[in-house]
This record gives sequence, structure tokens and C-alpha cells, in this order.
Amino acid sequence: MSFAESTARLDEACLRVFGKDVTYLPQAGGQTTIRGVFESTREPEDASPGVYAVLFVRRADLPAAPLRGDEVEIDGTTYKVFEIEADTSGSAVLRMRQV
Repeated sequence: MSFAESTARLDEACLRVFGKDVTYLPQAGGQTTIRGVFESTREPEDASPGVYAVLFVRRADLPAAPLRGDEVEIDGTTYKVFEIEADTSGSAVLRMRQV
């Protein structure tokens, strides 16, 4: 098994154990429920609002490649994606700000 395959399996296990269902709202329209690991306060920023949230997802679970400006609804709160950090194992970290 390659390193990328091992990492993908680890990602799937983390999502299964630590993930929660969230609603992904792409700019192109439509919505889908995906599983993601959500952290509401990640790291401080110099500019207001001061803190951003992150969501760890598998790109294959998304209806299309994530884009800046897509939105995610989590526990009744909507967040807008402002940065995407994808890796070679097929996962991504979406950095988001509350709308």
C-alpha cells in the first residue's frame, strides 16, 4: 500500500470517528450533506473578526472541487470558504469565516 493510500484510509477513519454531517453549498447551486471534522476557532488573525474556522473534508465527497466563496452550514451557522488547502491523499482543509 502506498503512502497516499495509507493517508486516505487514515483520513476516512478520522472522518468516521470525529466527523459530523454538514451541508455544503457550492456557488454553482445545489447542496449536499457531507461529513467533515469541524473546528470553530482555529487560529487568530490580525484582521477582524479575529478568528477563523476550519473544516477537514474528503474532496471526493464534494459535488465539485471546492472554491473560494462556497458556503458550509454547520449547526445552523453559515460559513464562507476563503482558503482551500488540498493534499495529495484527496482531502482538503477549508478555512472559513462566519457569514
